[in-house]
Amino acid sequence: MSSGMVILGFLVGVLILLSLITVHELGHFIVAKMANAFVYEFSIGFGPRIWVWKRKETWISIRMIPLGGFCSIASSKVDPPTERENEIVPEERMIDYIARWKRLFFIAFGPLMNLFVALFLFTTIFAATQSKPNDLYAYGAKFAQNSVAQQMIWEREKQDNPEMPLVNIDQTYAIWGWKLISTDQNQETTVLFNNLCTESGTDCGTNEVINSFESKQAVTYYKTVYNFINNLQLGKDKENVSIQFAYKQIDRVNGSAIGQYKVTQATTSEQYTGGGSVGIAAPNRYYKNAGVAYGAGWKETFTQSFSILKSFGRIFTGGIKDLAGPVGIANQTAAMFTSAQQFFLYVALLSANLFVLNFILIPPLDGYKILETIIEMIIRKELPEKYKLVVYSIGAILFLGLFVVITVLDLVL
Repeated sequence: MSSGMVILGFLVGVLILLSLITVHELGHFIVAKMANAFVYEFSIGFGPRIWVWKRKETWISIRMIPLGGFCSIASSKVDPPTERENEIVPEERMIDYIARWKRLFFIAFGPLMNLFVALFLFTTIFAATQSKPNDLYAYGAKFAQNSVAQQMIWEREKQDNPEMPLVNIDQTYAIWGWKLISTDQNQETTVLFNNLCTESGTDCGTNEVINSFESKQAVTYYKTVYNFINNLQLGKDKENVSIQFAYKQIDRVNGSAIGQYKVTQATTSEQYTGGGSVGIAAPNRYYKNAGVAYGAGWKETFTQSFSILKSFGRIFTGGIKDLAGPVGIANQTAAMFTSAQQFFLYVALLSANLFVLNFILIPPLDGYKILETIIEMIIRKELPEKYKLVVYSIGAILFLGLFVVITVLDLVL
């Protein structure tokens, strides 16, 4: 990927995060207004103001550093912002004096706004396209144009239908079995084998069978093609390797076989050189109708939401180097420019991750603030300010340190 695309990805990534954090702060703002709290300012960004709309009570501003935002609410424990010192705010409108159950809603509604954004994007996009792109657990496969795999299947199909166009190959076929053949020293030896029979169903070999000759149902891309790719990688240093596929035509929605078991010719040395790309990629998942796709959008929202916990867990299992920092996020964002569907699903993923991340019970995240408020509701008094200052300072230092470590590893690796 070019440096220009990485820079563009970084800038767009910053704008995405700014938008999602603004929505998050809007959630706090809405509940604060509903609770009749006095909101001094709703700000997009940090640092010096570059624009401000001075309304009667709440000022709306845009600031120079586009790395978040904030909602400034009157409190007896914090001095009023600059230019608002002379305003008199009734105690009942300060956040300290608002009922704690209302404060719970105020804290929680920020992350919930990120959940609503993710849910809206996932369900709308899935329902509109009736598909989910690049799903390892869907059926069939995508074959790159003029790739080795596409040519192999097309050439076998032309034996039965000479007029068949090449474009009809993509994702209407599923790999049913495969064979890797070593041609070293002018001898053909099967080195790796998985359920590749003859077209009459004989000579299927004795290796583990992922999908049988008789089966009328395709297994997922992950079980077939991943198995093939992993074994192909084992022989990547062998130049004289031929590939042979067995496949069936399938219904791309439910994976049921609608064609006969067929076997391609083995590749020649001109078609494939050991270690090269075969041109197979994860398929799209297609849904029966918009209603089913809409329901899948709900499931995807919560699946992606809690995926952040796996990433967070890598910090404690030695996988911190695998976490994406600014460069990684820039690369990921730039890779999403291929289609509007991919781009907005990426935005939905980030929003879903922010939803769960903010509920983690670590200061200064919203999850810890909710826990703190619940404890105060139980003991019916405020926790000591000195305790809060120490806990929030430690949490902020740890988060800053983690960000620095991930950024350094990102740049080095």
